[in-house]
Amino acid sequence: MRILFLLAALSSCFAQSPTAERILDRYIEVTGGKDAYAKVKSLSILGTMEIKGQGVKGEMRMYRMDGSKYYTVVDLPGIGKQEDGSNGNVVWDKTVLGPRLKTGVEKFLAICAAGAMSEYGRGALEKDSCYSKAEVIGEEVVDGKTAYKLKMTPKEGKPEEQYYDKESGLLLRTKMVLPSPMGEVPIVAIVNEYRDIDGIKTPVKLTNEMGAVAMVMTFTSVKFNEAIPDAMFALPPEIQALVKAGRK
Repeated sequence: MRILFLLAALSSCFAQSPTAERILDRYIEVTGGKDAYAKVKSLSILGTMEIKGQGVKGEMRMYRMDGSKYYTVVDLPGIGKQEDGSNGNVVWDKTVLGPRLKTGVEKFLAICAAGAMSEYGRGALEKDSCYSKAEVIGEEVVDGKTAYKLKMTPKEGKPEEQYYDKESGLLLRTKMVLPSPMGEVPIVAIVNEYRDIDGIKTPVKLTNEMGAVAMVMTFTSVKFNEAIPDAMFALPPEIQALVKAGRK
């Protein structure tokens, strides 16, 4: 009888544990719902980026549009302007190291994060197009909150971990390894603050930790469906030249 009782108790516990699909769907629900997300075709963000503890802070602009189009520019004093973007086909960046095209896994992951809202919860919003597998691998305390720990395996690139607050359903942080010209870079992306904007609970403060370096992004203006001119996503002359050279 005791064994049967234990088996029944364990069975009940497992039955109450949500699937990864349910956790991801709940994130959509608690942040606004599928209908609200479906209406968002573009995203415009103004804000700042700060390298924590180093006295470096500059302006940042981000634009996203359906069709995998995006453009981001950050101007940091003493470091210079850094740009990256996509016209829906060509993915690129331009830094102090010069212009370059993104290819392979790096391009795939950039496109996955290029949707109007996917940067905030791409596991939930792009799970079918970007990921081959999603699974719950445990629970963990994150900043004092118990969170479901999900392992998200992208169709290209290394698996990432996403942590969703067990109580609120909100995404708290993501751990990932991203490719770069300098090799693979481990990143911990932390959502520090959400705000309700036009019916969607939106992250307005994010911290990206890369080893000992922490970059804090604070969004002072977030606008959905603002008209964005096509010229915003046009390829800069230096990138056009790289595309042309690659076709020869």
